Amino acid sequence: MKRYESVLKRLEKTAKQYTNIAPENGQFLAILLRTIQAQRVLEVGTSNGYSTMWLAAALKEMGGTLVTLEFDPGRAAMARAHLTETGLDDVVEVRVGNALDEIPKCAGPFDLVFLDAEKGEYRQYLELALPNIRPGGLIVADDTVTMRAEMPDYVDFVFNTPLLHSVDIPLDDGVILSYKV
Repeated sequence: MKRYESVLKRLEKTAKQYTNIAPENGQFLAILLRTIQAQRVLEVGTSNGYSTMWLAAALKEMGGTLVTLEFDPGRAAMARAHLTETGLDDVVEVRVGNALDEIPKCAGPFDLVFLDAEKGEYRQYLELALPNIRPGGLIVADDTVTMRAEMPDYVDFVFNTPLLHSVDIPLDDGVILSYKV
């Protein structure tokens, strides 16, 4: 068993407390990264680092890097500790601050952007990140079924802009996968 797998299992016991993604969502993200041979990824919403580890493990295999943004300094510190424990800290830059302020400071291009923070701000996150997502890049938005009422502008945008092709995926709490044209 890889070192990060035991930490993932441990963190799954606190998933509700830290509003972590489900293991199948982590596997889905890792498959996407491997499929597109991602080298650079942006994650908006780190929490305790559970999803971050899924992304980082796949990126480490391919020599890629991850920038992850977390508003809460305590959770960012926890994520850093988990990444160090798993040996994945060398491929991840954890930034602390408001994502709306931090996203414009993140140099692209990004192959994939994962949104799992303030649902009402998803559209703003996407609009800030979109210029730095490469053509053919992917955007994955989490909680798009269970919390859809909190992101109507995001849902409307991704399904109606000519810049993206989007699809709803009924995985756990729902995911919208978008492809940048």
